[in-house]
Amino acid sequence: MYLFINPIGGKCYHSEQNILRLVDQLDVEVRFSFIPFLNLQTVSSIMRRENIPLNDLQARNQIFNNIYQASLDYKAASFQGKRCGRNYLLKLQEQVVDFGNEYNEEVAQKVAQASDLDCDMFNDDRHSSFTINSFKQDQKMAAEMNVHEHPTVVVYNLDGMDCGVSFTGCDSYELLKQLCTGQLNEEIVLKHKSSTRKHNYTSLHIL
Repeated sequence: MYLFINPIGGKCYHSEQNILRLVDQLDVEVRFSFIPFLNLQTVSSIMRRENIPLNDLQARNQIFNNIYQASLDYKAASFQGKRCGRNYLLKLQEQVVDFGNEYNEEVAQKVAQASDLDCDMFNDDRHSSFTINSFKQDQKMAAEMNVHEHPTVVVYNLDGMDCGVSFTGCDSYELLKQLCTGQLNEEIVLKHKSSTRKHNYTSLHIL
């Protein structure tokens, strides 16, 4: 399971929490990754959601730069271990979403310390070419999976299915559970067979 996220987005934060809860409750082994994703479309979506004029270039650049650096921060934290990265990500989103703090350098450093990271290593990595290239590989993966917005969850090796499935904008625990337990298999098969028939879940895609 791959969840493509905005690392400082509220909807993505809730999707991550749902996946962690789901993984804890399912009887089968689930391997999952949270992958930062950013493009011009995702920035425009955020601006529309926050009622910011799309021609406000200063706001657009600020949103883009904040998500980009937060993505590099998450990648840098992950280099100290997958659990470290996930812990950093959730604490960062807690600061931004739950506490209402705007992402900035001070918040990034505060979260790194609270996550018990090696802060010297973190600060070296968050601006390194290796981290930037790793982020670019994530964007390449997103393109290969036809991901265009966040949160988008992509799931492979579903029981009874021989294809990958993506769910765009899914922040519902129940829908994720239905997807992973095979309750949406019939819907997936119907959608795979017909591109014109109306389906219950328009954001469900076959890969």
